[in-house]
Amino acid sequence: MKKKQFLLFVGFLSLLLLLSGCLNSQEPLSENNESSDSTDPISWRMSSTYTNGSIQFLRDERFVELVNQLSNGRLNITLHQAGELVQSPQLLETVSSGTIQAGGDWPGTWSGLNPAFSLLGTSAAGMSVFDYGMWIQAGEGRQMYNEIYGQHGLVYIPYNLIATESGIRSNKPIESLEDLKGLNIRFVGTVQERLIKEFGANPVNIPASELYESIQRGVIDALEFSGPAGDKAMNFDEVTKYVSTPSWHQTSSVTGVMINKKAWDELPDDLKTVVEVAAKTTMLETTFNELYLDAQAAAEMKDSGTIQTTKLSDSEVQLVIEKVKEIQEELANENPDFEMVLNSQKQFMNEYADYRDVLGPWGFGSNVETLVD
Repeated sequence: MKKKQFLLFVGFLSLLLLLSGCLNSQEPLSENNESSDSTDPISWRMSSTYTNGSIQFLRDERFVELVNQLSNGRLNITLHQAGELVQSPQLLETVSSGTIQAGGDWPGTWSGLNPAFSLLGTSAAGMSVFDYGMWIQAGEGRQMYNEIYGQHGLVYIPYNLIATESGIRSNKPIESLEDLKGLNIRFVGTVQERLIKEFGANPVNIPASELYESIQRGVIDALEFSGPAGDKAMNFDEVTKYVSTPSWHQTSSVTGVMINKKAWDELPDDLKTVVEVAAKTTMLETTFNELYLDAQAAAEMKDSGTIQTTKLSDSEVQLVIEKVKEIQEELANENPDFEMVLNSQKQFMNEYADYRDVLGPWGFGSNVETLVD
């Protein structure tokens, strides 16, 4: 690259870094701080755990688009939907081995390998979308992701935060915890699966691509998947009649990209920065766009009259919270990695607790009377 072009490129990146807050990152990008002088284009293949047309795949597409644009073609990522290169359950192993360089995922997918992945992917009756964002950006979040993914030779970069899900969708009303007994429910997450068993239901882990047909044919009695917009994109309104709220099982979730560490370490430092900036930009865009789409989809669902919403009592929600605490402590005693991540999240939430009290009803989105009729 010619000197003038290089300086313009660096100037543009510096501006974008300031806008995204990347310069405030507390974690080094890599152990290798030496830049490469090579101008040869680098080609990566990336697979997703999601299929084309889903909101989750759109996040992967936006990340790849930004990397390819910001690198000016020096790093070119080709994205594939689930099943094209590799089936979703084999994606972590495929990226870890270096067969492909990157994979877009939800961390909870891998909780069977290590229950700590569950806390990296979602929170049951716990952290909000804003809590996860602050823990990742300002707390120990990035360190925790790279500790757990690092055990598999991977670097992890989150690039989306999902707010509280729609709820549990079904064709029979779920108005109390008692109504869960005997149901086969698509439920994912280590804490969540133990939790639903406590209430007499049977958790079934079914890939997203099979959920529509599974609930339609009665293979499962109920399901949880995503927020209102994500559920709408999967057309679940067509095959379910009820949504049980609040979504105590997933108060927030995270998705992002896992990168083979050898491939990451071989990148020049300026291209590492491009990847980081693309991830932060994707997080900013997709998180807040999806929050707004969720609001629109929830309003449409309510206005349509085709889906009825039920709500658990405050006392039952409190029972869920107590059960979550018990299950988390059990898992922490069983697995040191789970304990490490849980303690990091607890520390962050405790540090923020006093300020949350100061904020009162105006902190992080309440339906205050001055603005909501």
